[in-house]
Amino acid sequence: MIICPNCGHQNLEGALFCERCGVALTAISVGTKKLGNEDSQLEAGGEQLDDEYIVFLHVAGYEDPITVQIIDQIVMGRTGGEMDNTPHLNLDTHKADELGVSRRHALLTRDGHRLFVTDLNSTNSTYINGQRLEPEATYVLRDGDEIRLGQLSMRLFFK
Repeated sequence: MIICPNCGHQNLEGALFCERCGVALTAISVGTKKLGNEDSQLEAGGEQLDDEYIVFLHVAGYEDPITVQIIDQIVMGRTGGEMDNTPHLNLDTHKADELGVSRRHALLTRDGHRLFVTDLNSTNSTYINGQRLEPEATYVLRDGDEIRLGQLSMRLFFK
């Protein structure tokens, strides 16, 4: 068992995030990526997406990441009965309803090579690295950021 340093919850061995509060249980190492120009590198924590605009969302408690190509905007959330209200990124298979994710919880938006998140007036809030976002305000995302929708925690990595 891994004991959460934040809330004291006992988590299963190998867990990356606390099941109760979403705090990272292990340090995640992020390296650098060589780009076409020998002199330039994308540093860990950088704000620049590559030309394919692909991101990986590593959801706490799940081995395989969610791979998403951000062409313009993507609504993250869960289903709720109204078919026309289904989010672009449906998190139902990740226990979204149990973890307090709203139907239309947050919006990921790409502007050039930068990625932003906006809380869509969700019931249980959106957090970046433990900081609660103001509803309808837009925040820049960086490689390695922790995003929490309600109690559903995930790490964001750029390709």
